[in-house]
Amino acid sequence: MPQVDEVAAAWERIVGWLRRNAPASAEALRPGASDEEIARLNEELGFDIPDVLEVWLRMNNGSTAKDTEKPIPGGTAHLPHRDSVIFPGGMRFLGCKEIAGQHAEYLHIARDIGDDDYWKSPWIPVMEQSDAPYGIILDAQNPSGPPPLLRFSEGDYPTSFLPSLGDFLRPLSDLLETGQAPGSVVAHERFTIAEGRLHWTD
Repeated sequence: MPQVDEVAAAWERIVGWLRRNAPASAEALRPGASDEEIARLNEELGFDIPDVLEVWLRMNNGSTAKDTEKPIPGGTAHLPHRDSVIFPGGMRFLGCKEIAGQHAEYLHIARDIGDDDYWKSPWIPVMEQSDAPYGIILDAQNPSGPPPLLRFSEGDYPTSFLPSLGDFLRPLSDLLETGQAPGSVVAHERFTIAEGRLHWTD
């Protein structure tokens, strides 16, 4: 199955499961990204996002529909909602706006510390913890195949995680539907449902 179709099929299963079993979490999913939002993201990144990310964002533009912002001196503070956490490890799905903002911030840090290896332009943050700079990157610097996933954390360089986005979403959909995903990166993850919300346990 082509990678784009695999991502779309797995995400459709995940969203369907959330709607049936964790509707409060499903309500945190934004509608699909528009042509204008995709074009703006491409412009802000400085390159076109991979097809697998575009199809994912066009299905749902992040899990941040319930997030809020509050004014602070010099700008605004983003306040993630607990329902935005739909992935193991306390991670939320970043939409176009969050991707562009985090990408710019990490590149800015790399310039400030004079370390080009800290963050590279083709690294696209797609999942991130709601309260700390830990998450998953889609590495778009290899155009010859599916972009692999990297894992990043504060104070460390990103490291290899999985060969593709489908290799994360497919076993996650299996885990949610059956409670099992043997041999996968999420094989040992556990979750509960309370008040219509998905909770990943430590």
